[in-house]
Amino acid sequence: MFHKQECRIQNLAREYCKIFSAEARVIENFGPSLEVIPVYLMYRPANTVPHATVEADLKGVYLRYSFMDYSGRLVMRAGSEVEQKCCTLQHWIHQWTNGNLLLTRLEGVDTKITNVGISIKSTGYQGLSATGNPKVFEQFVSQHQCNYFCGLLGLRSLKALDSLTMPAKHKGSRSPLLQRKIATGSSSPQTGRKAAGSPRLPRKAELEGPAKTKGPKS
Repeated sequence: MFHKQECRIQNLAREYCKIFSAEARVIENFGPSLEVIPVYLMYRPANTVPHATVEADLKGVYLRYSFMDYSGRLVMRAGSEVEQKCCTLQHWIHQWTNGNLLLTRLEGVDTKITNVGISIKSTGYQGLSATGNPKVFEQFVSQHQCNYFCGLLGLRSLKALDSLTMPAKHKGSRSPLLQRKIATGSSSPQTGRKAAGSPRLPRKAELEGPAKTKGPKS
C-alpha cells in the first residue's frame, strides 16, 4: 500500500510539474526547468513484499532542496538557482490548487526531482490518504520569499492571496489560478492542462498583432 501511495504522489507531482515547465519554457530568461521523474510500480508475486517501485538512476550529486525536519518544520533552501526554482514550483502549485496542496519534500540531482513528499490542507483532498496539515501551509505562506523566478511567472504574493477571500482578476497575469478557471472544473492537472491549451498560442497571437480591416472602395 505504501508503494502505491508513493507512486501516486510522485506521479501527481510530475503532472503538475509538466504544466509548470510548459509555462516556464516560453520565458526566455527562465533557463532549464524542473522535471519530476516518473516512478513505476512493479508487481513481484513471488516475493514476500509483492510491490516495489522503480525509477531512473540519477547520476551526480544528490541534494535535498526542501524537506520537513524532525520537529515538523518546513525547510526550504534557496541558495542556488535550482533551489530557487523549487521554491517557485512550491509557490506555483500552492496557487494552482487554491492553497490546498504543497510540495514539502523535493530532492534530486540538478533539475531532476524525485522522492517527492506532499502536504494537503484538509484530509481527503483529491482522494489522497495523507492527513490534513494546515499548519505547514501557514508556515509556508509566512516563510516563502518570492524570488526572481516567481516574478518571471507572474506569481502573486502569497501573503496578498492569503489576505483575500476571492483573489481579484489581474489582466495579463500568468497566475495558474486564472488559467485554472478556463479548465472544466476538475482539479486534475491533466484535465486542466488539456483545457488550458498550449502556452505558446497567446504569444503567437501577440506577435501577429491585431488584424487591419479594409474600408469600402470608393
